Amino acid sequence: MTFRTVLSRNDCLTRLKLVFPRTVFDPVLANPLAAAAVTAMVYINAVVDDEGPIAPDATLARPTTCLWLCDDVLTRTADAERAQWRDAALASKRALVALLATWGIAHKPWYGDNSRETLRDETFPAWLDHGAMRVRPGIPTTSSKPRWALTASFADLFDPGLADDELDEVIEEWRDTHMSPGHRVRIRTARERDRRSSAVEVTLPSGEQRILEPGDASLVLKGVLEQWARARLIDPVVLTVSEPGDKIYIPDGARLAELGISVKASMLLPDVLVVDIGEQPPTFWVVEAVASDGPVTADRRIAFLKWARHQRIPESSLRFLSAFISRNDPAARRRLKDLAAGTYAWYLDEPTRELAWYEIDDPDPA
Repeated sequence: MTFRTVLSRNDCLTRLKLVFPRTVFDPVLANPLAAAAVTAMVYINAVVDDEGPIAPDATLARPTTCLWLCDDVLTRTADAERAQWRDAALASKRALVALLATWGIAHKPWYGDNSRETLRDETFPAWLDHGAMRVRPGIPTTSSKPRWALTASFADLFDPGLADDELDEVIEEWRDTHMSPGHRVRIRTARERDRRSSAVEVTLPSGEQRILEPGDASLVLKGVLEQWARARLIDPVVLTVSEPGDKIYIPDGARLAELGISVKASMLLPDVLVVDIGEQPPTFWVVEAVASDGPVTADRRIAFLKWARHQRIPESSLRFLSAFISRNDPAARRRLKDLAAGTYAWYLDEPTRELAWYEIDDPDPA
């Protein structure tokens, strides 16, 4: 038997809240007690296939199994030790206490036995309804025999190797295959409401409203689009605004395709691409919002110039702007030295000013 790597209770709780958002689901599906249950069941490998008969030798758990684990035991990560703890916990509390004594550990469980009803009567049945758990049939609910196990697909969501976008993708896939359409709609609606409540609302020069994810980068983009573009350009038209989680906004993609302009999110994607149609010929501005990193460096400028040639945009019509929060911001102090020649810099807290960095013999930088 190969045991899975165990996440801490806190990390399990964080992931449970991602899978079962509190705004949609009963808190019993994603609370500290539920997180302890996930940690304990993964620790003893109480995980079974999502479908098909449960093997006679499968490891199953009682609610008390999930209550008796403690932080000191989690430091015992060897498979043999985990198997010892499992066997003792499934035998009796007395056997478990005796084992821990040989390890020099006092029995200080996370929860008392009186918490088992919450798991048995609320959390486990709720997980069962959503395909997160299975129960061995034929065992009465009042029996002391172990009969619960996580489904393998649900246990996979607690793989420590998953993080960020990959974790979000795996959770979304699990929901799509295990939750009803109604639950999925409720989750997406709640997520969109949360996003809007803390998001940055931006008004483009055209008057169109755009919602950006919360964060310093979005605040910088808001300043660029609402202040810099209106003051600096004659007739600005925003072609695309990109951000984490929404690389190319669908209407922007359609607009770019209509113009015959190709921007690949996986290769070269500016934070903002805006064209000043008041200039003759029109000038294209590549804007990078630098909240932590990512200014227009020499290499990035060269890459954009190469991209412009493929789009039949003259190099003389391409401009570059690195936008920062402030001259005192750590990102600005750290990356100012890396700005490419022939580019500009702008600061959110000094919106009426702009820096130009160019060769002295080139008074009109491209």
